[in-house]
Amino acid sequence: MNTEIKTLKGWNEFAEQTGKYSWYEYAKVGDIVDESIIDNFTNILPPKTMSYGYLQVGEPYSHRYDLDRRLKPTYMTFAKCDGIWRYYGHCFSYETINRD
Repeated sequence: MNTEIKTLKGWNEFAEQTGKYSWYEYAKVGDIVDESIIDNFTNILPPKTMSYGYLQVGEPYSHRYDLDRRLKPTYMTFAKCDGIWRYYGHCFSYETINRD
């Protein structure tokens, strides 16, 4: 697992060096992120779900079938555990299981 902490500054430097501006090219599921990333995603869209140590970005990323074969939206998800924020990928509401 990658132990490098993903930061907004690092994302901007990555974009300048590579010409790739997408979050998905900079970060991978399981990456540690700092508060600047959380603040960025909190400020660009109203959150879908936000509570202490948990953030889901406001607009659905995609739709996936759940175990009951219901089509449900997935959201970019971040969660904090033991004081460390991680990127969990695209999860159903209130979950931290990547569905993509």
